[in-house]
Amino acid sequence: MDISDTRWHTKTKASPATSFRSNTATNQNNTNTQVSVSSLAVRLKEAQQAIDSARLNQQSFLQNNNVLTWQSQSNQEEINSAKWEFEQLSKPQLETIAMDPSNTFSKAEKAAAYEKWHALDQRALSELKRNALNDDNAMTSFEAALYTHSQTFSELGKAMLPDDYLSQAQSHFESALQDMNLSAHTMSNQAEHYYSLMVTDLYAGNEPKVHNGAEGMSSHNLERSNYDFLTHKDRFMLADMYEYAEKSGIDFEYIQKLASDIGNYRRHDDGKLLSNFNEGHFNTEGQKLTVGFTQRDQASIDRLMNNGALSSSALDAGFVSFITDPGLGALSHQGSYQFLAHIAEVTAGIATSDSATQFKTFTEASSINERYVMTQSEESISLPEPDVTCKNGVCEVTEKGRKNGVTLTQNTQVLAPPIEFKPAQFNTLLHLQTDPNTQKSVWFEWLLEK
Repeated sequence: MDISDTRWHTKTKASPATSFRSNTATNQNNTNTQVSVSSLAVRLKEAQQAIDSARLNQQSFLQNNNVLTWQSQSNQEEINSAKWEFEQLSKPQLETIAMDPSNTFSKAEKAAAYEKWHALDQRALSELKRNALNDDNAMTSFEAALYTHSQTFSELGKAMLPDDYLSQAQSHFESALQDMNLSAHTMSNQAEHYYSLMVTDLYAGNEPKVHNGAEGMSSHNLERSNYDFLTHKDRFMLADMYEYAEKSGIDFEYIQKLASDIGNYRRHDDGKLLSNFNEGHFNTEGQKLTVGFTQRDQASIDRLMNNGALSSSALDAGFVSFITDPGLGALSHQGSYQFLAHIAEVTAGIATSDSATQFKTFTEASSINERYVMTQSEESISLPEPDVTCKNGVCEVTEKGRKNGVTLTQNTQVLAPPIEFKPAQFNTLLHLQTDPNTQKSVWFEWLLEK
């Protein structure tokens, strides 16, 4: 489906999901293209020596027209694996690989380096365009910035560019300006349509006011939906997400789940009312519990944190930090970390690691093992009788707690464990917290209904 007219359309080609995997797996399956870091450094040095030798022999570096041949003669999985290996390389290092005149690097590796180099350059061009749009004369500003940018290319970098690089970039920006002017008349109606679609899907057509997250767990707010705590900025972002999803064939349930996660973060005062599960929770046997992400989710989170998308993404950085902390997000999340990473990449305008087709149908986790990993310590402690018991968000001081001088006033903020579902492994959690007034340890017992 053509989504070129969406706000979040990225012009760089999406790589298959298989392009991101652990180094161990790719080293085992693609020994021809995957190498260790030390081996890569040696090969880079050899390729650079070959380039230096070519310079001494006054060999010119003609425009690189071989990339299509390399791509056609290479297995796509080999190219993707090589791109993963080159993830942290700089543009000069990628140039060395792509323009290697020897056989130090394979055709697949050269194609991968070429694609990675151009992806980095496209990111730089996108930044130039964004800055130019802030100028009264955007076209003149962009042309000046583009010329300055072109002067930074090395000899090898220039050899990797098409002859019409400057004119092509200028033409694309000029077309984009024209499209913006043409769409300005219809943008208002289109934006209203997708905002209305968001309201219909999340609120059954009846949008509530934004409720105060600092009071999200008060008694009169307990029955409210997480959606009710979404800010106006959240709602406009989600409306844009519905536009992208509709034109990309994405199941709206991915957005519903992500909206619920954001709303849960908001209703707990941007996460301030939730304690980190990994900081003092015990089972009834006195063993400390630690929760982590599944291997698949951790891989998506690692990619999200390392690919540079967050700095330009529409997603709230505080929410992303919250939901990607295992002690806060592993138990509470409802949405897909793969979709979260995809949206971060799309809104940042960079190449997406997963195709939108992967999200055509939302699939619920079939077991606890697909949601999170729970471990317990080998050592156990002797658990005392709790000072406070909590059920359904309502906490009461026990007789022992009263003897210890523990009090809960109406304004007391009780940091609840970040659980938004009924865990299968336990009915009761014991949580050690510190009373901010007395600095004494207080044991809370959380009774979890099934």
